[in-house]
Amino acid sequence: MIAKYLLIPLVAAFATTAGAQSDGVRLVVGPLSELTFEGTSTLHAFHCKTTKLEATVNVDPTYMEARLSKLNRPLKTIDVVIPVKSLSCGSEGLEKNMFKTLKADKYPEIRYQLSTYQISGAATDNGVTLQATGTLTVAGQTKTIEMLVKTDRAANGNATATGTQTILMTDFGIKPPVFMLGTLRTGNKVVVSFKLNMTPRAVAAQ
Repeated sequence: MIAKYLLIPLVAAFATTAGAQSDGVRLVVGPLSELTFEGTSTLHAFHCKTTKLEATVNVDPTYMEARLSKLNRPLKTIDVVIPVKSLSCGSEGLEKNMFKTLKADKYPEIRYQLSTYQISGAATDNGVTLQATGTLTVAGQTKTIEMLVKTDRAANGNATATGTQTILMTDFGIKPPVFMLGTLRTGNKVVVSFKLNMTPRAVAAQ
């Protein structure tokens, strides 16, 4: 249900300066990055978030010398990991039930891996919107998902990515939780949103 984390990846399209001897750039998650998800129940809506996002984003070396609007394939690989128990919902009881639903003890991480992407609309020198296709693994179930991510690159090379994605719990083999002898039922849809701030790191040539 956290599928949305997948959005982190796309920020990768925005690195800037690497040393002359580097053979690429790796973007790392910086401060103020956040992923949230919201759902509904027969009693009230719920809101959970995490700031603990781990991502490995490698950028093609030619990307460092070109404008974003001139590049067709700036990204090499994107892998994202989200620790399930880093999610905070403001209620110990809600968090306990969520971790149980996501089988956190058996599957402690949510993972996303980019498979391919297309540039959506016209790219600018410092920004582009990506239509990304990748695999999301939640509670031991892996599914292919598509999402739209808007990215921007600052003059200092820092990058941001934002997006919103709706997923269904049942797509990942998760039965929407029922509590209080059936009087409290959660909805199947979960809306995931993210804002990622990333900074470039040079990768030494091999």
